[in-house]
Amino acid sequence: MRLTHKIKLLSSSKGIVKPGVILLGFVALATQIILLREFLTFFNGNELVIGIILANWMLLTGLGAYLGKFIGTDHNREYLTLLFLSLLAFMPAITVLVLHFAWYSFFPRGIMAGIFHVFSYSLLILGLFCIVSGMLFTLFAKQESLKINENKIGSVYAWESLGSMIGGFILNFILIWVFTTFQSLFLIMIFVSMITAILFFKTHYYFSSGILIIITTVVCFWFLQNNMDQKVRALAFPGQLVEYTSDSPFGIFSITQQQGQTNYYENNILMASSGDIFSKEEAVHFAMIQHENPKNILVLSGIISGVIDEIIEYPVNSIDYVDINPEIIKIAKNNLNADSYESVHLIEQDAIRFLKVSNKKYDVILINLPKPSTIQLNRYYTLEFFKLLKKNMNDQAVISLSIPASGNYMNKEAKELLSIIYNTLKTAFENVLILPSSKDFLVASDMKLTYKIAEAIEERNVPTEYVNSYYFDDDLLQFRSEQIMKQLNRNAPVNKDFSPVFYQSQIKLWMSHFKIKYWIPAVLILLFSGFFFFKTGIVNKGAFAAGFAGTSIEIVLILVFQVLFGYVYAVAGVFIMVFMGGLAYGSFYVPNYFKETNRETFKILQIAIVVFSFLLPLIFMLFKKIQVPDLVLFVIFTILVLVISVLTGAIFSVACKISEKDYGTIASNVYGLDLIGAATGALLFSIYLIPLLGFAWSIVIVGVLNLIVTTVLRVKI
Repeated sequence: MRLTHKIKLLSSSKGIVKPGVILLGFVALATQIILLREFLTFFNGNELVIGIILANWMLLTGLGAYLGKFIGTDHNREYLTLLFLSLLAFMPAITVLVLHFAWYSFFPRGIMAGIFHVFSYSLLILGLFCIVSGMLFTLFAKQESLKINENKIGSVYAWESLGSMIGGFILNFILIWVFTTFQSLFLIMIFVSMITAILFFKTHYYFSSGILIIITTVVCFWFLQNNMDQKVRALAFPGQLVEYTSDSPFGIFSITQQQGQTNYYENNILMASSGDIFSKEEAVHFAMIQHENPKNILVLSGIISGVIDEIIEYPVNSIDYVDINPEIIKIAKNNLNADSYESVHLIEQDAIRFLKVSNKKYDVILINLPKPSTIQLNRYYTLEFFKLLKKNMNDQAVISLSIPASGNYMNKEAKELLSIIYNTLKTAFENVLILPSSKDFLVASDMKLTYKIAEAIEERNVPTEYVNSYYFDDDLLQFRSEQIMKQLNRNAPVNKDFSPVFYQSQIKLWMSHFKIKYWIPAVLILLFSGFFFFKTGIVNKGAFAAGFAGTSIEIVLILVFQVLFGYVYAVAGVFIMVFMGGLAYGSFYVPNYFKETNRETFKILQIAIVVFSFLLPLIFMLFKKIQVPDLVLFVIFTILVLVISVLTGAIFSVACKISEKDYGTIASNVYGLDLIGAATGALLFSIYLIPLLGFAWSIVIVGVLNLIVTTVLRVKI
């Protein structure tokens, strides 16, 4: 009787595991991207914050995979699997709502969140979704393997990766461009609910299928009656009228009104206000007044602060405004009428991409980009970027950029930050001035520069409200500048594309606000991951090393491509899709290329990662020395992403096949160690290895780790 029931159960489950796992991968990756964007509206968007959130995601998912082996019996495993899958349909929207309402209930608005806030709050918010999704992986893997009494964990991993690839494509290329956050969550909920209801029906759980459809219908009706995007965004701006909110791939943009003042926010951070005369005049006149006759002006970002109105006070011929964010360009046209001036040209493109193909020469270049809190933004503060600017400048041209004000007294981290950017500019230009005001402005040129800003403005009759002799003291400006210059370290390193020390210094400065030493998170990461690495068996060590290598090399390849090519959102999306597709292919097909799947196969694949890791730095060096067409560069980097993802997926599949435990334990252990390795790689590479060692030597570390694992494998086999 029991055997008959078991055969019936396995028969009924036929055909639901594959679509269920693909659906799991789809909803997991789509939710991860949406939640990460929402978290960045509360936390400073640097790589440390992003790394902590992603690490919590992977660790919680690994915990869920571990717990999954204790859940379900042959009698109820199938029903529990579908029940958990139906819960995942509603969890993304609920999680985003809880994220916002809980934060504003317990934390004051405008608080600078520290590492403890980021870690604890993201751990709490992500907990339920990640644990359930992790449990589902183990349940699906166990169910599929028991169905035919064969280890099918690698296949389940491949199907999940395929689902992630589909989710990444739909979100990155459709939802994020067309719909708002809650509209996207609404569509995901409907899709997941309907597929799960079909799976319930297919396995003869008709009542559960009907209940799920009814609940989904009720939630849909409630959603259509409420504008959740506007309600949630309004929580961030008490006392302000939210006139406009929009989601784009580059962030969440909001416009508010408060007592006649218009405020512009990106990810809840104030970018500009209509009455902020000080900021826009300083951003323009400090540099413009240095040039005797500025005609062609290039402005990189910052148009909503009103800089165009200040620039046209000079007899300029053309103003090229470049911004990668299409939402800013849209606001500039619709709200600021920036394109009504014949001399203004609005260009939606990455600044580096634009400068590489432009032949135009400029007299003044105004850089109003955000501080380099990410490696991507660091590209605009490197020696290579400044040399690229010089290629597009006339002989007596001037550039201006700014970083947050350091004040009259600078701590160690602030001194290091300012010293690095000063030395980098000084390497490219003969003269550099630091003009401390609402921000620390750095003006650079090969011609002689002056501190007499207000005096020059008065002589040339440039109309200003603040930067003039009535409010602005040139002698005080020069005194403060000289005091800062005395504190600079002239031996500080130069910031470069492949050695982003300015970004590292920015992270140190951010951490100094919370009295946390830069190296403490690294110690905690190593202790945590080291505990699992040394405690587990040699096969799981290989899975850890593969997860570490896969994530680390993917991050480096995307960042190096941005350095060489310039940033294009769609390209990053393509690389992520290719990586997920490679995981699926490697896990499903590559083991079949070997006559036997054994530990020798495992060693060969580990050696392949070692060789690949040692070859990559040579490839990077080659691309630094030679220029290749954009299409060729894209194809080569796509192939490189595909290679590491295929190897990572293959190692996971082989690790599952050669492990000698029950299916649930194998799935939870190998999957969990793979995720812990990936989390460790994401954190260590983004925060420490790349800033300290650069891209090339960081990759060598990956090769060394896998070489150690391979050596241990050879000894123990």
